[in-house]
This record gives sequence, structure tokens and C-alpha cells, in this order.
Amino acid sequence: MRRLHTYLGVFFAPLLLLFVATGWWQTFVSQDDADNGWFNSTMSKFSTIHTDDYFEKAGQHHHASGHFKILVGCMAVALIVTILMGLALACQNRRRFIRIAFAFLLGILVPVLILYFN
Repeated sequence: MRRLHTYLGVFFAPLLLLFVATGWWQTFVSQDDADNGWFNSTMSKFSTIHTDDYFEKAGQHHHASGHFKILVGCMAVALIVTILMGLALACQNRRRFIRIAFAFLLGILVPVLILYFN
């Protein structure tokens, strides 16, 4: 299980990092700032993969092929599986189970409370 967890994580890491980085950028950068500077224009271009299913090349919009959609679907399934495998591996240590369960519960409660009181 550890080996499968490792290989799935390593294979999908670049694509996951792209989605996490562009999601982070979309959260923190306003539309007014999206075209200011090299970094923002580059992130804006990569964000089209995340939001609109294409990578802009020379002003052309080529939507993702069915192959890319299958890859992203596999990535999502693999991410869910590896997260569940990671949780299963974390829970194997009986001595730390209470602390692990508490951290998991906090991982649910903290975002819910932040969103609720926002």
C-alpha cells in the first residue's frame, strides 16, 4: 500500500501542483491585477487549464482533448485514493490514533468555523 501511495503521489504531483498553484493564485489575485507583470500573466495563462479547460497559445483557445479530461479524472480519483490510503496508514499507529483523529476532526472544523464566521 505504501509503494502504491508513493507512485500515485509522485506521478500526479506535477498536475496537482499546477491545480493547487493556479487555485491559490485565483483566490488571492483580483481581476484588476491578473494582467499586471510577468508572474500574473503567466499564472493567468496557466489558470485557463484549471478554469476553462484549455491552454492559451498565441491567442487561440484549444479546449482539452478527451485524453486530458480522462487524465484529470484519473488524477482526482488517485488523489482521493491516496488521501484515504494516507489516512489508513496514519491510523495504523495505535499509540497516536487519538491525536490523529483529533487532527482530522480539526481539519474539518477549522474550515467550517472560518467559513461560518466569515
